Amino acid sequence: MKHVFFNPWVGLCYDSGINGKKIMIMGHVHVCSDCIECGIIKERDEVCASLTNKAVEDYFKWRKTGEIPTPKYKGWLNTYFNFAKAFFGYEPDFKQEKCELWDNVLFYNYVQRAVADWDQKPSSDDYINSQVPFMEVINKYEPDIIIVWGDGAFNGAPGGGKFGEPIIFEDIKAKRYIYTLNSGKQCSMIKIHHPSMYFSSSNWHEIIKSIIEE
Repeated sequence: MKHVFFNPWVGLCYDSGINGKKIMIMGHVHVCSDCIECGIIKERDEVCASLTNKAVEDYFKWRKTGEIPTPKYKGWLNTYFNFAKAFFGYEPDFKQEKCELWDNVLFYNYVQRAVADWDQKPSSDDYINSQVPFMEVINKYEPDIIIVWGDGAFNGAPGGGKFGEPIIFEDIKAKRYIYTLNSGKQCSMIKIHHPSMYFSSSNWHEIIKSIIEE
């Protein structure tokens, strides 16, 4: 994948999937130091390439030990945990969470240039420049389903597909966009509310359950 700056984290059992489906979880953006080389492939080193993998491993460490890598990480770590609670419908212990969720999915952050602060938004160019890497990832790993965290990544993703029937539970609606991959396989990208804030794990559990079981 010659255009991907932050390599995705791929669970050990991703190919087996969940309920027979390959599932990709897509976050929004990394927060890192304001480095002018960020996002430039020819300037990428192994530390940069593995930032997504390090983020997931840091989350695992926090769940196992309670250790927070830096004070600013706490809200970000809870984002992953909120999603896990929505996936299961309850608070899983870490062993179950890792074995039944994270080992079976791929995680990828959409924007391929980090922002310097939690309150900073990616530029319009960042979203556009992330479209080719995104297509490289989904054509390589061929997920059946992409569960997208929030509007930014969903709206920034490339066109070329078509909108499908949304998934609805009570008063919440999850938009669906369908890509046809290079292999001819169809891939459904479904938007949920970003689990970082104002996120009802119980309501979104019903949406996620419908996604996996349909």
